[in-house]
Amino acid sequence: MAAALVAFSVGSFQVVTAGSAAADPVSVLATPTCSKSITYQGALVPASSTNSVNCNMQRGNVSDAVARLQDTMNDCYRSALTRVGVYPLSIDRNFGGNTEKALREVQRVAGTSADGVYGPNTRKAMLHVDPDYGDPCRRVS
Repeated sequence: MAAALVAFSVGSFQVVTAGSAAADPVSVLATPTCSKSITYQGALVPASSTNSVNCNMQRGNVSDAVARLQDTMNDCYRSALTRVGVYPLSIDRNFGGNTEKALREVQRVAGTSADGVYGPNTRKAMLHVDPDYGDPCRRVS
């Protein structure tokens, strides 16, 4: 029988465990929450406070990284956001219902799991804004 995944926040980290929150520490995977944006591989991307692009965001997060994601989805996925009725997405730093709805559509268009959670797989699949606007949107690894 497969163990259920349980996710919860501890400080600035989102923790995912196999089973309950009291799972063995070896089975715990902690990924920092995105809190700001940085230039990475020629694009503006969400990052953690330690400049790691391997970070997560989900509904309820409020940060500059959320604003970066909102702006990027407006700039790079206008037709997708229009299709689901959230364009233009408000750039308010709040990962609320419209941001989650927009992200699910962007994930679907980008060909990744449409779970409404921004993380490393979504970062790699979606387009991001070029800070110099030479190529308006680009993929990063």
